[in-house]
Amino acid sequence: MIAKRMDFPAVFTLKTRIALGGVCILLALLIIAGAWTIPFVFESPSLYYKFGMDKTLLRSGQILGVTVAVLVFFQILLASRVKFLDRIFSLNRVYGFHRINGVMIASLALSHPILVIASDNFTFFPFEKRYWPQFLGVGVLTCFLVIVTTANWRLFFGFAFHNWLRFHRLATVSIIPLMFIHILYVSETFKTGFPHTLVFAASGMICCLILRIWYRRFFPEKRRLFVSNVEPAGREAYTVDVTLHGGGNFNYMPGQFVFITPLSAEVPKEEHPFTIASTPTRRDALQFVIRAAGDWTGKINRLMPGESVVIDGPYGLFSHIVLSENEPVVMIAGGIGITPMLSMIRYMADVGDQREILLIWSNKTTEHIVFPEEFKKLEIRLRRFRIIHVITRDRENDHGYGRLDRSKLEKMLNGWSRKSKVFICGPFDMMKEMSRALKIIGFSPAGVYKEEFKL
Repeated sequence: MIAKRMDFPAVFTLKTRIALGGVCILLALLIIAGAWTIPFVFESPSLYYKFGMDKTLLRSGQILGVTVAVLVFFQILLASRVKFLDRIFSLNRVYGFHRINGVMIASLALSHPILVIASDNFTFFPFEKRYWPQFLGVGVLTCFLVIVTTANWRLFFGFAFHNWLRFHRLATVSIIPLMFIHILYVSETFKTGFPHTLVFAASGMICCLILRIWYRRFFPEKRRLFVSNVEPAGREAYTVDVTLHGGGNFNYMPGQFVFITPLSAEVPKEEHPFTIASTPTRRDALQFVIRAAGDWTGKINRLMPGESVVIDGPYGLFSHIVLSENEPVVMIAGGIGITPMLSMIRYMADVGDQREILLIWSNKTTEHIVFPEEFKKLEIRLRRFRIIHVITRDRENDHGYGRLDRSKLEKMLNGWSRKSKVFICGPFDMMKEMSRALKIIGFSPAGVYKEEFKL
């Protein structure tokens, strides 16, 4: 039986997303440019006695200081999971901006005191009580450096994810009020008038964003679902089925992901992102396929029916819904990276979408293939759907053996239009290699969609 095609929330076209993204970036640049005018329009008395290069260095240091404050505001905004930004950039890309912005904050915060001290021929402040705002600034700078260092090199320091995330959140919330205190008292510019009001307005907006984040974490009742079933789905993988309270509906596009927090006696209460593997045509229940590959995911089979999970989402633009109808699609999946493709293919089978689809799926062994029988049935239901399996570690199989590389990929895509859209999901190195290979063999980077997610 063919289901009716579903109406999803309005999806911005690529041109619209580019235009809106440009507007967001332009607005951010205008805010930064406006902040740069403050040291000129509301000149600090310390500049009255500076001339030439010393004055330039001091003013440049002040400009970097206000830039850091603006970027901190952007940093909290980027971490707030604003749906509008997700619809323009996709949340995984927004989190990428968050990481880059964090590095910029640390770099500018480090340069800020260097320029200020350089304007005094590197004469350091004496250790006196009246210079407490300056020493507070040193403390804030140190915290910024620690936060950014641990965020980018967490694995190097052996920081467990859940411990790092807890530290990251608490450290960020603690450091922001100290930063604003430093701004208010370190310079005469921000003690009165418009700059003073602006600091309080900015701190108020940041408080609202933080309260929004914490409210969603601690009052999740509207997003609580029940676990209905947990069972094996291939080697080291499990399906987790959840249902909504009272038979309600959960609206999402095929291929989108959510953040899951289990409320279980056996699985730690940690938040992790997972793609929804089920089809939106079944809105009363969701299915996730999770590979038991880490400390946390290794315990996912301990979830028991009747226990609750909290869902935040959906997010992402990794979906064939963003394409034109009937546009041919190439899917390249690595292992459990099949989940967003599975959601899309299930949906297309349910609604009778007979576009041409090629799935190239790499797994370590045939035992790692999830739902092999269902995929055979999907090939029957979708007449123009074809699967090519690549098995990397098992020579005793009927599929292609060996690592997926450019030469294999080029042979598999023989006869496919280079204008076809390509979806890639899998290990980071595999996605990077496939993206490079696709570009070499003639596919446009603009037509290649990757599901990259790094917290």
